[in-house]
Amino acid sequence: MHNLYIPVIAILAAFAIIFGGQAISDSRVDDEIKSLISKQLGVDGEIELQAMKEVQKGYGVCGQYQVADQGQRFVPFYYSKVNERVTLDADAERYRRHCGS
Repeated sequence: MHNLYIPVIAILAAFAIIFGGQAISDSRVDDEIKSLISKQLGVDGEIELQAMKEVQKGYGVCGQYQVADQGQRFVPFYYSKVNERVTLDADAERYRRHCGS
């Protein structure tokens, strides 16, 4: 019975490492997107993200943002993980190509 504990603990530790690392990575991407949007808009307010989905087999992210203290509606964006650039214009070619219409 004691020999069963070691594999179970090893499996649980592996899951924690894999899924914990993924959560940290996703959080880093969210923070990077917020920072880039804030810089591009020239605002200091908190940026809220919603409706985020990965595109291009995980190389890009489509979603919507709004500046929290301005009360505006949510606006679409596209973020490329490859070159770490954000496109805020829904009419831009990069947004239309990767996020659809």
